[in-house]
Amino acid sequence: MNDLQDFSALDNLSDLEKYFTVFEGSSQEDVAYAKVFWNSLSLQPPVESSLVSVDIRQRLKVAKTPQPTNHGPRHSSNSKNDEILQRAYQRQMEDERKRYMEMAKKRDEIMMLLKKQREERIKKEMISLQHKPRRSDPTESVSLKTPPEVLDQDIKEVQALI
Repeated sequence: MNDLQDFSALDNLSDLEKYFTVFEGSSQEDVAYAKVFWNSLSLQPPVESSLVSVDIRQRLKVAKTPQPTNHGPRHSSNSKNDEILQRAYQRQMEDERKRYMEMAKKRDEIMMLLKKQREERIKKEMISLQHKPRRSDPTESVSLKTPPEVLDQDIKEVQALI
């Protein structure tokens, strides 16, 4: 306990070095080398606790400056490449146009088929409409189903229950 009180009383770093770095029986030169050596072996904080890691590249590589090229002999090859790319683009556009035209034809065929089916359905409904019984007023249909004698009898039975 006494030693701890002595350490807490130390205000100066040189006082700490006096207690912790002891090289008895060595020359001053050896003591200096040993102090440099032991001070260089201080532990680094773990990688997780630091914001920047030495092992990890934090920046992207800088782009290289473009080298000037001689366009003289390459000009003809560039124009050939451009022509080839232009033809490929035109073929691609034609293929796309054909595909859209096929889709439009299929859509028209489907629309015609739906129109034909609708017309056939309407025609069949018109034929069956002639054979369906006609309904007039909903009150008439109720009165036709139940004759008045049955209704009077039902009313008397209900009054007898009360």
